[in-house]
Amino acid sequence: MPDSGCVMAIRTASYGWLSALSLAAVLLAGCNSEAKRREADFDKLLKALPGQYDNRAQAASDQRGEHAAVALLIQPVNAMTVGKIVMFVRETAANDPRRVLAQHVWTFDLDKKQHLVQNIFLFKEPVRWLHAAEDPYLMQSLLPDDLSVLAGCSLTWSKTDFGFQASTKAAECKGSAGAEGLLIEQSAELRGTDLLLNEQLSGPGGVLAGSADSASWYRFERRSGPSQSP
Repeated sequence: MPDSGCVMAIRTASYGWLSALSLAAVLLAGCNSEAKRREADFDKLLKALPGQYDNRAQAASDQRGEHAAVALLIQPVNAMTVGKIVMFVRETAANDPRRVLAQHVWTFDLDKKQHLVQNIFLFKEPVRWLHAAEDPYLMQSLLPDDLSVLAGCSLTWSKTDFGFQASTKAAECKGSAGAEGLLIEQSAELRGTDLLLNEQLSGPGGVLAGSADSASWYRFERRSGPSQSP
């Protein structure tokens, strides 16, 4: 579907009747071409994102000890009742894969303006899904009622010169459950084999002091899995 800018241009051109029909056709073709380009870019992202990561290098160089060493698994799964593009995400201690720190489900979809939107969900019963990475059939039984949306906002991805980046839209966020009146704003970057993830608290006046410093960023390096350059 063409975005609003394309629609406006086509409608404006169409008022010139026959002479403008050709221009409208050219504009529509350009819009369709732009939509296809975005789809191709996002296809690259969705193929490059899965893999096994860790931030051992970041943790080792962190003299203040603000970053724990974490292993991150991002794995596509077949869970059609939840979404067409679904990924199982698990964080464990880097030195002990049995110590699970967090489990999420990420879903991806194109909105009406051909923007790739990522939603993050939590498991209501985390223990039930501990072996989802090892059992590909387990996630096929996943239902929407098994999940709850992570307090905060959806992420919108875009192509950049270095790869891809994603950020939340504060105006569309809901207050987090843990801090009344506050939002959890998230952002991410995929730079080749590096994945940067960030969470910070935000209030009516913007990001809160101390929430946007380097400690809120985790830099993961891919150790195995897809390695296509975005």
